[in-house]
Amino acid sequence: MEYGKALRFHRVKQGLTQNQLADGIISAAYLSKIENDQTVPAIEVLELLYERLGIDFNESNFNHPSKEKLREWYEAIVFKQKDVARRLRDELHQQKNTLDNHQLYIFYELFRIRYLLLENEVEKAYETWEDLKQHKDTFDEEMEFYFHLISGLVKYYKGDFNDAFQELMEAKNYSFTVEIEKWETSDLYYLLALSTSQANHISASNYYADHALEIYQSHYDLSKSADCHIVLGINFSRLKNYAKSLENYHLARKIALQTNDFQQLKLVYINIGVLESRLDNHQAAITNYKKSLEYSGDSDSSPNSFELLNSIHGLITEHYKLGDWDGCKQWVSKGKACLDEHPSKTHQLHFEFYDKLLNDTPDIQDFLEHEVIPYFQERKNHTYIIRYSMFLADQLETQRMYKKSSTYLRLAIQLLNKHSHLGGILL
Repeated sequence: MEYGKALRFHRVKQGLTQNQLADGIISAAYLSKIENDQTVPAIEVLELLYERLGIDFNESNFNHPSKEKLREWYEAIVFKQKDVARRLRDELHQQKNTLDNHQLYIFYELFRIRYLLLENEVEKAYETWEDLKQHKDTFDEEMEFYFHLISGLVKYYKGDFNDAFQELMEAKNYSFTVEIEKWETSDLYYLLALSTSQANHISASNYYADHALEIYQSHYDLSKSADCHIVLGINFSRLKNYAKSLENYHLARKIALQTNDFQQLKLVYINIGVLESRLDNHQAAITNYKKSLEYSGDSDSSPNSFELLNSIHGLITEHYKLGDWDGCKQWVSKGKACLDEHPSKTHQLHFEFYDKLLNDTPDIQDFLEHEVIPYFQERKNHTYIIRYSMFLADQLETQRMYKKSSTYLRLAIQLLNKHSHLGGILL
């Protein structure tokens, strides 16, 4: 056992300095060497240090069976078995050794972050991740693997897709030096496919999605296979290979119908709606967006409510493109009503824009210039920077404000040239 790392972990966890822990036992300099595994102290010294920390030295050196339960919990989290994950979380939390043992505590906190993301408690997951970073220099290679993987997920949920990809690649590097299960390898590849798709590295995303799909299919994991088909559908749509995109969406839909997975069905129909919109098949887009609403079900969770609002936003834009102002107004009204129960700054701006547009509100240009475009620039959401910049450029041109119009037109063109394959809704 690496006593030094365990000592440092408990000292930091209890908010003690090296001087406070070492006082009257050894020098702070010698404690520093112990914590950095530069020396092996006498057992008597370790016992005194553990006693001061209130930790049972013999207990800390015991290989707890809780490690197996932790791994069982993590597997339930990865496969989104919420009821099982909740039960195991409660059992683990009641076991004192899980929280007092260095290794068990680190794994518990790492897995708890992913559990919180599963429960859509993103901010709490982020706070837990920030707290855990103070113990990073006590991690072994197995902990490093999970830390980088979990860090990739946290950054993905925060919208930092390139950073998420880099963290997941670090996890991939550690995966060669630690023992992980086959399902964990496929999970890593799937997360790499997600992050690279959102970061617009389409070829890389297809590579990882294909590898994940191969493993899932070999284990007859239908649900995870459907997830991969959705990612591939989005990627082929961005590459303008619409036939291949639809093929993957239909495969995902076929699986989701067999497994009664409403979440996947909803994602399939939303993304077919996006594809049909790109092809200017506005009625077909409307049909698919409405179909996605049929699978909304309980929209209390964050992803469900976000997808509900995405579908409504899609319906607003398609009705507007068709010149159906009444239909557009109806969906704007429904969207704004949904915001009362499911607040979303992103969708609030979308709905407010169309509200101002339909009512010919004079401050729409100021609204775009000072609220909407800066908001999406801050979040690096290129799709909406392009869309709203082009609209603003047209408006400014009609008022003969050519210099300002060209500024926004250049911004849109630069992003279009750089990100010509935007589009698609992922998990």
